[in-house]
Amino acid sequence: MEIMEMAIMLGQRMKQEGAAERFLKAREEFNKNVDLRTAFSEYNVQRMLLEQEANKEEIDNELVKRIDTRVDELFDFITHHPVYEEIEAAQKALNDELKKVMDKITEQITGDGPQGGCTHDCSTCGGCH
Repeated sequence: MEIMEMAIMLGQRMKQEGAAERFLKAREEFNKNVDLRTAFSEYNVQRMLLEQEANKEEIDNELVKRIDTRVDELFDFITHHPVYEEIEAAQKALNDELKKVMDKITEQITGDGPQGGCTHDCSTCGGCH
């Protein structure tokens, strides 16, 4: 079996388990949340406007202040939104799982465990040295 075929099978299998399932569900909830997606869009536009204003020869400090305030409001709304918090946590959990898989593959290739030895995090351990 080719390596890429094995990678496809591994990905399909991981997709059916905890971290990947959680991430896919969180991403679906994010995509369905119009308020959060709208806030993200406005946030990006406001940041672009702020950058454009900062690059002008004559900067309108009052405008910069208003845009900056709005950027801060949007950032706070986004980062404290439960759907955003869940997708961030789910993404971290998935990244942690993918790192464990990569560490195991690396261990099989090099003979070294994660980061060449003990990480002092027993959740990444394949057994004591």
